[in-house]
Amino acid sequence: MRQRRARLRGHGRHTSRAARYFGFTAPLSRGPVSLSVVSNETLLSEKLARSQAQMPAQLLRDSAAQLAAEAPLPAPGSISAADLEPRLVKESFARVAAAGPTAIEYFYARLFVANPAIRSLFPMSMTAHREHMFAALTRTISSLDSPAASAEILGQLAREHRKYGVTDRHHRAFFTALRDTVEHYAGLGWSSEIAAAWQVAVDYISVTMRAAAELDTVTAPPWWVAEIVAHELRSPGVAVIRLRPTEPLHYRAGQYVPVQVTRWPRVWRPYSIATAPRRAGLIELHVKAIPGGLVSNSLVYHSGIGDCVLLGAPAGEMALTDTDRDLLCVAGGTGLAPIKAIIEQAIATPTRSRHRKITLFFGVRQQFDLYDFDDLQLLASAFPSLRVLPVLSDEPGYMGLTGRLPDVMSGHGLFEGTEAYVCGPPAMVCQTTALLAASIPAGQIHQDPLPEAGSRKASALVAG
Repeated sequence: MRQRRARLRGHGRHTSRAARYFGFTAPLSRGPVSLSVVSNETLLSEKLARSQAQMPAQLLRDSAAQLAAEAPLPAPGSISAADLEPRLVKESFARVAAAGPTAIEYFYARLFVANPAIRSLFPMSMTAHREHMFAALTRTISSLDSPAASAEILGQLAREHRKYGVTDRHHRAFFTALRDTVEHYAGLGWSSEIAAAWQVAVDYISVTMRAAAELDTVTAPPWWVAEIVAHELRSPGVAVIRLRPTEPLHYRAGQYVPVQVTRWPRVWRPYSIATAPRRAGLIELHVKAIPGGLVSNSLVYHSGIGDCVLLGAPAGEMALTDTDRDLLCVAGGTGLAPIKAIIEQAIATPTRSRHRKITLFFGVRQQFDLYDFDDLQLLASAFPSLRVLPVLSDEPGYMGLTGRLPDVMSGHGLFEGTEAYVCGPPAMVCQTTALLAASIPAGQIHQDPLPEAGSRKASALVAG
C-alpha cells in the first residue's frame, strides 16, 4: 500500500499507474466490500438485445457496423451554431424529456448493446450518473439557440469528461445512441427534416466539446492525484480533510472539485473547496457522510493521512466579485465550505478604499454541528471586519440565535448595498434568496445554480 502511494506522488511520470490504482481496474479497500448491482440499463440492454435478435436482419440497425461505416467526425471549425435548427431539436427532445428516467434508461441500453466495451467507463450503479447526464443534456439542448451559453456549457462538459477517458470514438457512439433514442420517442413525428437537424446538432456538440477538451490538455491534466495530509472528524459524520495535489490545481474561491476514492472506481462526487487558493497548494474539503453515500462515507470513515484520491477539474460559477460592497454570507451545514473560501479571498484582497464588512450567518441544527466554529472565531479575531453569527434550529436553551436561517435573517433588517453569497440545503437556499431578493438586486445574490429535481449534486456539495 505504501509503495503504491509513493508511486502516485509522481503523477506526471506515472499517469498509467495512477489510472490502474484508481479504478480504471479493480479498487483497493481497507476491508471487505461487497456490492451486487444490476442496473436498469443492464436489464433493459438484455431485453433490447433479445428483441433485436428476433428482428429480421434487414430491419436490424446494427449501430456498431453503422459507426464503422460512417465518415470521420467533422473537423473543428467545419460547423458552427449558425448551422443549427434549434426549434426542431428542442421540440423533438421534449418527447424524451417527458419520458424522463425511462428514456434515459433506454438511451443507455442502446449505447451498451451497440458498444459493450463502453460500459466499463461507467460506475456499477448508474442512478446518480443518469440524473447528472440527463440534467446536463437538458441544459445543452436548451442552450442551442444561444451560441455563447451553448459554448460555455459544452466547454465545461468537455473538461469534466476528460477524467473519464472519453475519446472521439466514444463521442460517435454516444451521439448515435442519443439520435436513435430521440427517433424512438418521436415515433411517427420523426421526419427527414428532424433527422437532418439532429445530425447537425450532434456534429456541432461533438466538434465544440472536442475542441474545448483539446484546448484544456494544454494547461491541465485530465485528473489530479492528491494525498490526504490531515483528516479531522470534527462532529458526528463530518470530516475536515486537507489534500496536497501532486500538480498545481488552479481554481477560484467558491468552486468545487469532483472527487473519486480508491474504493469506488468511476464514481465521482463534487465537494466544494473550503480554502482560497494558497501558495502551498493545499486545499480543504468539508465532507458529511450521507446514508448510503459511497464516496462520502469512504472519505469520512475509511480514509486517513497518506491515502490518495483523484480530483477532477474545478468547476462552479460562484466567485468573489470585483466590488467594494460589504458581504453578506449565508451558509447551512457543510455549505460553509465555499462561503469560507470566498471570505478568505475577500480578506486577502481588500478593496481600494477600505476593508469590507463581512457578516456570516452559519446555520446548523445543534451546537455540536458547528464543526468549524473554532476556525471561524480565529479568523474573526484576526480580521475584525468579519462578524460570525451561528444560528441553531434545534437546540432548546441555546442562548444565541435560534430558528430557521431565513427567519433569523429577516429579523436583522434589510441588507441593501451588500453582495450576498448563499450555500446550503436546497430548501434553505431557495427561501434565503427569495428573502434577499426583496432588498438586493438579483445580480448581487450569488449561488451555484440549483440542479434539477432529483439530482444529487446539491446534497453532494453541501452534505457529502
